Amino acid sequence: MDESNTLIDEFEKLQLFKKDLEIQEEILRNKIIELAKQKNTDILFGTNKKCSVKQYQKVIYPQDKTELVKLIKEKGLYEMFSSVNYLKLGPAIIKGQVDKEISIMTKIENAFRLSLLNL
Repeated sequence: MDESNTLIDEFEKLQLFKKDLEIQEEILRNKIIELAKQKNTDILFGTNKKCSVKQYQKVIYPQDKTELVKLIKEKGLYEMFSSVNYLKLGPAIIKGQVDKEISIMTKIENAFRLSLLNL
């Protein structure tokens, strides 16, 4: 087994471990929230730390945002609530599809993304 096999296998183990930890964390998080509700408190204490449990409101947008965006535009609010889509702008800058005046304000550097694939 060469070094790449060992490194990739170790990376895979860590990815699986991370996923398992995230699941365990979510289960524990839900238990803590339920306990705080039962005790009617927003602070729970551990041995070394305390945990603040705060409820907040979260907005859930419709899956298809076409009508929402249309209404926001009609009400003249689009400029106030729209923002630059960096996920689309980045590739356009790299491909030279953006005005030079905009692209010179940015910097392009190499980065790496690792993905594990089944054999």
